[in-house]
Order: sequence, then structure tokens, then C-alpha cells
Amino acid sequence: MKPSTAGGLTFVVLTWGSSFIFIKYALRDMPPITFTAYRFLLASSILIVSLMITGKYREILKFTRKETFSICTLGAVNVFSYYFLEVYGLQYVPAGQASIIVNTDPIIVTILAAIFLGEKITRRKAVGLLLGYTGVVLVVIATNPTLSGSIWNIVVFGAAFSWAVGAILAKRIAANIDSYLMTATSVPFGTILLFITAFIAEGFVPVTRLSGLGWTSLVTLGIVSSVLTFFVWYEVLHDIEASTACIALLLVPIVTTILGAIFLYEFYTEVSILGMALTLFGVYLTQSRTNKKTAVRNEPEPKKASPT
Repeated sequence: MKPSTAGGLTFVVLTWGSSFIFIKYALRDMPPITFTAYRFLLASSILIVSLMITGKYREILKFTRKETFSICTLGAVNVFSYYFLEVYGLQYVPAGQASIIVNTDPIIVTILAAIFLGEKITRRKAVGLLLGYTGVVLVVIATNPTLSGSIWNIVVFGAAFSWAVGAILAKRIAANIDSYLMTATSVPFGTILLFITAFIAEGFVPVTRLSGLGWTSLVTLGIVSSVLTFFVWYEVLHDIEASTACIALLLVPIVTTILGAIFLYEFYTEVSILGMALTLFGVYLTQSRTNKKTAVRNEPEPKKASPT
């Protein structure tokens, strides 16, 4: 793995891990789907303006019908479907239980990547994934010990599946469309679907309902967690296997747990610490192997002797 890719993956984990803190603050002022729609409206506005300033909008006109359909599908599954199903399911499923379900997406991605992208499920990757996910479950159960069965669990699982499908699709699109264009075109389409759904489910809620802290959350989530992080995420997917990238996302709830203890005064126990250690080790198993392989690939080939 290139240093730039490792740095990008670290940025994604830290940003999305901290985003839950800002979401918690914002949801004190506004219903979840509406806030998510406003968040991506801000992101979409920045992306559209940047397309106009840079002149990159001309490249959109060159998209084939198949590329346009792929971009719209990506926006539908990675922006609309994932966030809608997640926030809607969270109204009926305990947060900790939802976290366990949502974090099955690396497992789903690994399976789908093997089927559709031809990525191998090595023993090292399987063990790392198992350890990493077990660690996430321990962290969540330690802070949210009550789990319950509910039909709404399927809704939350739908969010995980949507994200997994999006990761596979983004990996395929990245072969022909750069990360900037992929982000700038898929996010606005997903935003339109979010606003339609928010209006139907929650009615019109003016953005002026946000408090000072709510506005801070909106700007941070809209610019950093949506525009910048989606762009970096698609860059990472371009550089490494989709399954390897998604396994690293198991670190997101670990970051959230640590920041929750610092800023929201949420507690974590010895079991939480054990879970964090397992997740870190599991992710290390998968990423360290990738680093070695990449290093070998990047070594210059020995020069052939000149024919005599």
C-alpha cells in the first residue's frame, strides 16, 4: 500500500469515526432524514460549484449511458439508501445493536468482491476480518449490553448491504472515471432522493431550526465528512482491493468509542479495550500483508542484460 493510500485510509477512518459525534449533536435540533438531506445539500452545492469553476462539468457530457446509469446507482446506494436505512432503522434499533449490524459491511464486501471483482479471500484476510469484527462486537456489547430481535434489524442490515454494493460499484467505476467526478456526480443524485424522502417522511423542516452547535455539525459533516472524505474514499478504492479497504473501516466504531468517551462522557470497560485491541490486530493482519505485496510490486525490475 502506498503511503498516500495509507494516509487517505487513515483520514477516512478518523473522519467517519468522528462524524457520529457531530450527528448526535445535530439530531438534537432536527429529524434525522432531514438533517442528512441538508448535510448532503451543502456537499452537493460545493461539488457543483467546483465543477463549474474547474470546467470539469464538460466531462459529464461525455459520459456514456452506461456510465451515467452507474453513477446514479452509486448515488442511490452509497448516499441515499445507506444513510436513509441507517437513520430510519436507528429509530427502532438500539444504537449499539445497529453498529454491530452495519459493521457487517466489510464481510459483505469481501464476499461480493470475490464474486464480482475476482479478489481472493486469503487465510490472512479471513482471520483478520474475523478478529476485527469480533472486536467491534465486544466494544459495542460492552457499552450497549442489551440486544434484541426486531424486524427493523433487516432495515439496518439493508444499510450495510447498500454500502457494500456501493463499494463494489465504485471500484468498477474508478477504472474509467476519476474520484473527483465520481463524487461530484453521485452525491447530488443521492441528495435529491434524500430530500424527496425527508419531505414525505418528516415534512418540511427549515434549516433555521439548527442551533450554533447544529450549524457547526452541518458544516463539518457536509464539507469534511461528505465532500472530502467521499473523494478520498473513492481514491483509496481505486488504489487497493475493495475488501481490504472496507476491512479498515472496522476501525470507525473504535474511533467513535474513544471520542465518545472524551466528548460525550460515554464509558468504556476492559472488554471494550480488549475489543479495540482485537480490531486493531485484525486490521493490521490484512493491511500489513497488503503493504508487503505493494512494496514488492513497486520494486524496479532488474535490467535485462544487453544481447551480445
